[in-house]
Amino acid sequence: MATMTTDAKTVEQIEAFFQMKDMGKDAAAEALVLVEKIMDGLDAGTVQVVEPCAQNRWQVNSWVKKAILLYFRLRPIEKMPEGNFVDKIPLKDVTATMNRVVPYSSIRRGSYLAPKVVVMAPSFINIGAYVDEGSMVDSLVLVGSCARIGKNVHLGAGTMIGGVLEPPNANPVIVEDGAFVGGSCGLYEGIIVEKNAVIAAGTIITGGTPILDLETGKEIFGRVPENAVVVPGGRTKEVNGRQIVLQTPVIVKRRDPKVDAKLVLEDSLRVFS
Repeated sequence: MATMTTDAKTVEQIEAFFQMKDMGKDAAAEALVLVEKIMDGLDAGTVQVVEPCAQNRWQVNSWVKKAILLYFRLRPIEKMPEGNFVDKIPLKDVTATMNRVVPYSSIRRGSYLAPKVVVMAPSFINIGAYVDEGSMVDSLVLVGSCARIGKNVHLGAGTMIGGVLEPPNANPVIVEDGAFVGGSCGLYEGIIVEKNAVIAAGTIITGGTPILDLETGKEIFGRVPENAVVVPGGRTKEVNGRQIVLQTPVIVKRRDPKVDAKLVLEDSLRVFS
């Protein structure tokens, strides 16, 4: 799928408008026309906040985040046609031929839903987010601004995928293809969940959360390795002479991607019950 990242003129224009402290009426009108085109691209998936690059890494297109921030700056607060609320960002149009979106879910313009994505109610997908083909967004899920959700991902009910819109060069939360995220999880601060990883219900991971790998004894920060099975955990630490328990998610094993994620998780939890 082609993106606009190679359009140097568009990038330069966004950068210039973003730097303007006091934008005149004519400049604001010109900027809004450009930003609206970028929102159309985000809607269609041809513009992406984050996209794959060499060696299984991800590239953050900070200029797209700046375009989103400009959109907030330039758009007026107005009555929205979809219901009894006022906002700057309208909701996205979705079609029955591509997706299933249960009533009372809200999907903002400037987010992308690939074909066969299911969104259960009530869930919220924010501007700049990208949800790839075949993924399930279960009830009461937040997919935050600029988050990237891969193909055939399951986001369990009540899970929070944090938004990372600012600063523009910061990594958003990325959940790669085939990952399974259980209910009431929290993924924040630009962490990466790699392919086919399994995260048990109730696991909270931020950029600064140590993840303990039982196989190696090492701590991992900022990412969940490919095929890792992670469960909530804790470790004791002495603070001022008192023993406290700090949250420490634990990698208990590596999964075989051919085995259903729920079965892998049930087996792993049974060992620790």
